Amino acid sequence: MSSLNVLKSLLLATSVTLGFCSMPAMAEEDGKCKAVTINFLVAPEATPALLEMLRRESGATEIRVEVPGKGYTKEYNADRLRVMVDENNLMQSYMCG
Repeated sequence: MSSLNVLKSLLLATSVTLGFCSMPAMAEEDGKCKAVTINFLVAPEATPALLEMLRRESGATEIRVEVPGKGYTKEYNADRLRVMVDENNLMQSYMCG
């Protein structure tokens, strides 16, 4: 593995770890999505493990990954976490709804 790839991997791991450390404590309300704050320096890849961690921390019962150019329903769902990714599956933003 080249040193550039090692550096990218290290930066990604560090940013995700720092983001986890910045998560606020949240009151539990089953099924209702709550805002989660994760700070990252490098946009992480939307892996199943990261998506499950976001779903669990937000309290959402479902998660929807939204990719550019694809259509989605507009109805608000308080139980859903929406994760917006780019064409390379890198997480751009996320919100309840």
